Amino acid sequence: MLVGTGFISEMNDYGLFEYSDYIAGLSGGSWILMDLVVQNFEVKSLLQEWDLEEDLLLGIPEFDISEEEIVTNAKKEYNDNDLKMKKRQGGSLITSSSNFYEQIEEIMNSIEEIPEDCMITKRNLNPLARLKKIFFPNNTFTGTDAKIETFKTVLDFYKSLHLKIKPKKMEGFQISFTDYWGKAIVQRLKKNFDDDPNHSFSFSKLVNSSKKFKECSVPIPIFVANCKNGLLSNVIFEFTPFEFGSWENILRLFVKLPYLGSKIVSGKAEKCINNFDDLGFITATSSSIFNNVLIFIWNLASQSSREAMKALNMVMGIFGLGKEEIFSISKDSSRLETDYAVYQPNPFYLYPEKDNVLTNKNHLYLVDGGEDGENIPLRTLVIPERELDVIFVLDSSSDIDNYPNGSKLKRIFEKLDEENVHYQFPNNVKTLTHPIVIGCNATKRTGHDSFLPIIIYHANANHGNASNTSTFKITYNQSEVSSMLLTGRGVFSNDYDLYYKNCLGCILTKRTMDRLPRKKKFSPFCLQCFKDYCYS
Repeated sequence: MLVGTGFISEMNDYGLFEYSDYIAGLSGGSWILMDLVVQNFEVKSLLQEWDLEEDLLLGIPEFDISEEEIVTNAKKEYNDNDLKMKKRQGGSLITSSSNFYEQIEEIMNSIEEIPEDCMITKRNLNPLARLKKIFFPNNTFTGTDAKIETFKTVLDFYKSLHLKIKPKKMEGFQISFTDYWGKAIVQRLKKNFDDDPNHSFSFSKLVNSSKKFKECSVPIPIFVANCKNGLLSNVIFEFTPFEFGSWENILRLFVKLPYLGSKIVSGKAEKCINNFDDLGFITATSSSIFNNVLIFIWNLASQSSREAMKALNMVMGIFGLGKEEIFSISKDSSRLETDYAVYQPNPFYLYPEKDNVLTNKNHLYLVDGGEDGENIPLRTLVIPERELDVIFVLDSSSDIDNYPNGSKLKRIFEKLDEENVHYQFPNNVKTLTHPIVIGCNATKRTGHDSFLPIIIYHANANHGNASNTSTFKITYNQSEVSSMLLTGRGVFSNDYDLYYKNCLGCILTKRTMDRLPRKKKFSPFCLQCFKDYCYS
């Protein structure tokens, strides 16, 4: 998020942001999109509403795990039949999505019953003990008063989240862990929009009420997520202020975003709903790699004592995330998985002539694109319908020492090859500390009379300040924030290289020149730029 914000800020200083048609993000990039929407697309106001020094989820400590490690271990564990929960390691599990919500409700209601001077002891632990063990597993606070006050603060935080989720449940919608995650993200903002009765947090309403957006002076934001229905992988869905849906051949359908949450069967509306497109929920959906964190935690916990495993299973069960739930991948199960973002009703349910896993169930499971190793939202931008000339890519993957090595982009190119869209990652790149321009040569799309867009690839790298923090580090002091922002600026500007800045003019106008009926000759300066930065 922070490197990306610096990247966009430098792009804005170049005068390029307002001339961009789209800005797409997933995972941490979706937080930037949310910030842009909240700030009415004022780039200079980014981060002003965020309180980055406070824990995002109170009581949950940060840990340093690479995203690659999370995804790799999660996939391994997900398919490991030997790691099914044994009865002797049991504890009470939530066995349905409705019980998941009711268990949280029971816990929150019981908070009111605790006397102010009550000491947390075994006699009054049920069900509060299960929540307490999440936050204070080692019972580290020495004073009783400190224990009670800190515990109450944490509980009040989660009670606040729960009360904000409750109206959605009361309207009959499925609740998942992502709903809580979304409210936690919104609560991280200094101005609590959820407490303002006159303020809608509907993504479509927020964007379409923006003066800058109405004037078409800012890019269209696109939140990207992956679908997990059945055993699908790398099937992309997107949210724009106008629509929700997928360009994938398996679907190629969209619903108007303001009506997401409506009951639509066979393409016909039966009950219309508004305001389901909550910006926090959409942001949380696009950044919901945390269910893989839970799988990773289970892997670590399986090496612990029987008592520790039993306690962890009980704690996770409170949130509908016990090991039985996490590893349950039966396609025949009628129980909805609450560790994914659940979109129900499915607007594409029983759509005519589209009989597949995306249409034959009345729900969609959506997750962070990083789960399938596709954490650069490129495929949604290269489609011919966008008619783009150039795409700026920022890669903040955690491949080696929490820096990218280009492997994620190569993986996307392999996926694009299957769709007859051909790019090639250069084999002779010695360093990723400088921009790499891919696709300079005018190549027409297969079956289309248009050129593929040029890709300007930027990798997060050390530009005088280390920026290889863990994906799961979510608190930063002001010094760290400033350092990360400077890195983002350096990544975009190639360390403020004036020659590269001038070369951008050549690169950005190349496709316009390529489309001219009579080919114009480029200037010697531009030809040298292409030689220096273009790899294909």
